[in-house]
Amino acid sequence: MFDLTNKTILVAGGAGYLGSQLCEAILLHNGNICIADINLEKINSLKYSLTQKFPDSKIFSTMLDIKNENSIIESVNKTNEYFENINGLINATYGTTGKALEELTAEEFNNANEINLTGSFLLSRHAITKMKEGGSVIMFASMYGIVSPKPNLYPEGINPNPIEYGAGKAGLIQLTKYLASHYGPKNIRVNAIAPGPFPDIKKNDNYNEEFLDNLRDSTMLKRLGESKEIAGPIIFLLSEASSYVTGQVLKVDGGWTAW
Repeated sequence: MFDLTNKTILVAGGAGYLGSQLCEAILLHNGNICIADINLEKINSLKYSLTQKFPDSKIFSTMLDIKNENSIIESVNKTNEYFENINGLINATYGTTGKALEELTAEEFNNANEINLTGSFLLSRHAITKMKEGGSVIMFASMYGIVSPKPNLYPEGINPNPIEYGAGKAGLIQLTKYLASHYGPKNIRVNAIAPGPFPDIKKNDNYNEEFLDNLRDSTMLKRLGESKEIAGPIIFLLSEASSYVTGQVLKVDGGWTAW
């Protein structure tokens, strides 16, 4: 049910912290991947490590600037030419400034949501045109597209999750539902996942321990998410195991949004 043999998945943001885990999970389930990202160094590093680990798998990579429609078209076309089909799209990109609400400019708000909304819309539309026999599109929303950040979780000196990010991810959830309705008759399923706290602690020494404790205590499981825990829900939504699931938001947040 979870086999992805002969399925080609374009992973936008594929060289990122969570995206790289998804690329590996797809290969573990016999799928083909295109790693699409804006960071060429990370793309090359991930592609090399995955090629060493999965020497018999089909791995392609391409630069992708999701704020640039020409870059989107080029990435989609290159992927389709290489594999002769696209069966799935994972959009793990995001835009944010990290600024406090009072400091955020209109230009910064709009720039972030060129990624969260406009780029996500265009990437989905272009990728779907290459899905010959149906397919699965998965958007990365967020728990902060569903609920607002609690100010008391943030110690002094740490800004709450920024408004442009949450507003963009909330819009992405509506975008998911609209696309699911529009493309459903073509057997193309569109869903979103809404991750909870998945901080990349190993690569960031600047995390505030009080803040991390607050994140843990805000989940029902009393712990942070591990990057590998995002893979299972994604494989489910890509595979035939979810063949009758569309227009949904799957919350992967340790129960955060269920309180």
